[in-house]
Amino acid sequence: MANLSILPMLQRRMSEAMAKRAPFPADPDALQSRLADTRENLLRCLGTMPDGIVSPDCRVEASLLLDGTGVIQERIVYRTEEDVWVPAHVYRPVDAGDRKLPGVLLIQGWDLDKHSMPEFKVRLAQAGYVVLFPDNRFSGERKRAGTGTEEQANLLPVAGLFGLTFMGMNTWDNMRALDVLASRDDVAGDRLGVIGLCWGGMQSWTLAALDERVKVACPVCGTSTFEALVHEFISWTHGHTCFGTYIWEWAQHGDVQDIIACIAPRPLLIQNNINDTWFPIAGFHKVVEEVGQVYASLGASDSFAHTASITQHDITLEFGQRVIEWLGENL
Repeated sequence: MANLSILPMLQRRMSEAMAKRAPFPADPDALQSRLADTRENLLRCLGTMPDGIVSPDCRVEASLLLDGTGVIQERIVYRTEEDVWVPAHVYRPVDAGDRKLPGVLLIQGWDLDKHSMPEFKVRLAQAGYVVLFPDNRFSGERKRAGTGTEEQANLLPVAGLFGLTFMGMNTWDNMRALDVLASRDDVAGDRLGVIGLCWGGMQSWTLAALDERVKVACPVCGTSTFEALVHEFISWTHGHTCFGTYIWEWAQHGDVQDIIACIAPRPLLIQNNINDTWFPIAGFHKVVEEVGQVYASLGASDSFAHTASITQHDITLEFGQRVIEWLGENL
């Protein structure tokens, strides 16, 4: 009996699209031109962005000293569009004094919220960073009670009426999160980094590709190729996939490595779980190989690091320690 699923068609189309994709040029000038075109294409594929930047009207609603940690947690709320408000937590060391510290945007994984990764965000603050940890759209307080994935399924087609995409809306919010970090009295606005887990890792490399205020990017368990996701991940999960994973029309312009290459020559550390079914390791290795070539062509090989180990789909103690060390060296 014929396979009645549309998956074989999607896999065929992906193979055809990737067969047309040109390799990165080795010449630095040609490479920079290619990366500039990629950024323009990425912005278009992320959909309609707001016409202007509104005042964030950021306010601190609560402040709490976390017992025994030397870390203060703030609850803040700020605005990214006229009628879009973001609840977030900020973690900062209590003994910073008048020093301006590096700022880090921490982005959670799929359907998590600002209460996740409790140990890691405290360790970041203890290491000397001001950490901003917001809720994504449709996560935490930003999804209506009793809703979640079903709300995304219902509202994303409506958002499409206005040219909005899920990754585009979150990328805009992440850019505005950098505004909030940079405007703080305790943050050095020229030393900003981004860390993301899982889908947050995808958001982190999308943000860093477009916004050069990100001086260091550290995606964790969030890097593979779209080619591997279509051929392997969807097959493993019997068709299941996340709403936020795919970027509208991107296959006609390239793959994940094309986006991540736009971060070069700024410091980049990517880490993955080898046995992770969410982000196939074959795609991770392809990204590492090609992005490594880009960094080498730009004379910045020392600014690119990567590791993969058999572990968990999380910012584990090992992954987290490596992130903190990388930030210490580069931020």
